[in-house]
Amino acid sequence: MIPLRDTTPTRRKTPTHSPTDDDWTKHKSDLKEDFNSYCGYCHSYDGHRHTYFEVDHFIPKSFFKDLGNISLTEYSNLVYSCKFCNNKKLSKWPTKSETIHNDGKIGFIDPCNPEFDTHFYRTPNGAIRWKTDLGKWMFQEAFRFDERERSIIVLWNMDRLRKIIDALILLLEPHAETSDEYKTIKEKLGTYTLEYYLFHRELIAFYA
Repeated sequence: MIPLRDTTPTRRKTPTHSPTDDDWTKHKSDLKEDFNSYCGYCHSYDGHRHTYFEVDHFIPKSFFKDLGNISLTEYSNLVYSCKFCNNKKLSKWPTKSETIHNDGKIGFIDPCNPEFDTHFYRTPNGAIRWKTDLGKWMFQEAFRFDERERSIIVLWNMDRLRKIIDALILLLEPHAETSDEYKTIKEKLGTYTLEYYLFHRELIAFYA
């Protein structure tokens, strides 16, 4: 089984901004950096121009705003999220408690908690699957990963290929263009670049 993510995001303790007007979007640049430019939920990369990325309230603002216990700009409650995950999650919060995120079967895990990854895995082609009852609920009821499985697969493969291409470019730089090493690496680059392009073309058609 392939892990859902290769890193666990970590929110900074002191954000760059201190909004006083309930404009939580002012934290977006910090969140993008802290979440390594990935959606906190489906781990799609913010670099393929497939959707907008937004600031999600982990505990939904519609649930807590009348209680007054959590600020709308509380950084520890914010998640860097793709539009699709944010729109599917909306105001779902089945525990009806600010302090209880899930009951073990339904609810949520903060994506900055390493436990988040224990509920999911990826198939060899990059599709997301669940390991636990709680993972199944988040998969089927909260984020509906099944409804966009092909795009999740395409995005995961594009990100995998992006990393390989970047690494090969670094390997290429020290070698003379006439060397056998240069020619071998360049040939591999061409293969991976073509594969990336074909996935990218599919992605563009998918969201056209």
